[in-house]
Amino acid sequence: MRILTVVAGMGVGGTERAAQNLSLGLKALGVEVAVLAHAERGRREAAYRAAGVGVFGPGEEVAAAGWGADVVHIHRSGYANARETALLRVLKRPAARVVETNVFARFDAGEGGALIDVHCLLSRWCAWKWSAWGGAAARGKAMAVLPNPVDGAAIARVPEAERAEVRARLGVPPGRFLFGRVGQPHAAKWSPAVLGAFAAVVGRGFDAGLLLVGAPGEIAEGVGRLPAGVRERVVSLPVTGCDRRLSELLTAMDGFLHLSRIGESFGMVLCEAMLCGVPVVTLSTPLKDNSQLEVVGHGVGGLVALRPDAVPEAMTALMADAGLRERVRLGGADWVSGRFGVEAVSRRALGIYEAALAGGPVERPAVGAGWLAAIGGQGIGRPPGAAGRAVFRLLHVPAVYRGYLALARGGAG
Repeated sequence: MRILTVVAGMGVGGTERAAQNLSLGLKALGVEVAVLAHAERGRREAAYRAAGVGVFGPGEEVAAAGWGADVVHIHRSGYANARETALLRVLKRPAARVVETNVFARFDAGEGGALIDVHCLLSRWCAWKWSAWGGAAARGKAMAVLPNPVDGAAIARVPEAERAEVRARLGVPPGRFLFGRVGQPHAAKWSPAVLGAFAAVVGRGFDAGLLLVGAPGEIAEGVGRLPAGVRERVVSLPVTGCDRRLSELLTAMDGFLHLSRIGESFGMVLCEAMLCGVPVVTLSTPLKDNSQLEVVGHGVGGLVALRPDAVPEAMTALMADAGLRERVRLGGADWVSGRFGVEAVSRRALGIYEAALAGGPVERPAVGAGWLAAIGGQGIGRPPGAAGRAVFRLLHVPAVYRGYLALARGGAG
């Protein structure tokens, strides 16, 4: 079997990392793999070449088509995209199948979507959203859940002596419970509520600290407005691209505090925290992406707050639950690797490809209203009330979705 991975670039972003992990995972399983980066090259090209994966860059689309892939696996946002549609026209041979990893669960009702044989979503939550937005059209299409593959060898907990040294260099007093947040400096991926929740916990008399890595400007400004007694407990560091440094900083934490305005379509950073044995406190965001519910698992990889005002309660519950912290410290890496490890996800992808090539059905996940209500109610705090549920239902009506896309993208949806 020959698999052509198609991705916009080979830079440091999460989609690029996921495409690389899957490509190399398939290669390790004996599959012949090549990659086409249709917009730009980047630092990941060296890893592809070192693994013996053929690389095509911008302007080499025809050569990539001539490579003769059995499956073209494109990693895309899910939005209608004229460039990607034109690319798929070139790459799709009569006997080949096209599979997408749809990062944001957007339903493409145009030609681009029609060229795709199997739509892979990153979580069951994403699968539900894609199905709801596609309506009847989605029910007639092959769809599966294929999470991002996580490389457990790249990010790992450092030894306890080193952890103590890192905390000392950060100025964290012994015994202080250190919450932390790591991310890219994009405002939408953070929430100022993280500072309010932390201030509330300190105000209750808990000896807590906060480590921020890669915070955007508005979060940094918010830190400056905190009361002096709270502000002095916050350590802010720039974003890091070094896996070893990231492992050190994550291991230094006692809890990972995750609040994002737009939620997570997957949440690689959540997996990285658990790989380092750090339990997560995350906020449910049902009107946005909400895969963090599945990636973390309430009471398994951490705790879920169902409302912003429940975040301080979840934080204090984590501080009190030594058993949960110990379970994640000892078993977090196994929890992540078993569900999202490179080998596990690559084998899942291979099964999807084989089913598509054989013309058989692809396993479709169960994502009914009962499942949605069950996972949406697991956490600390009150679930959304009647008004919130009504807004949620309205936002997932196909006609409303198409109207939103037309407004947001100038009619491109």
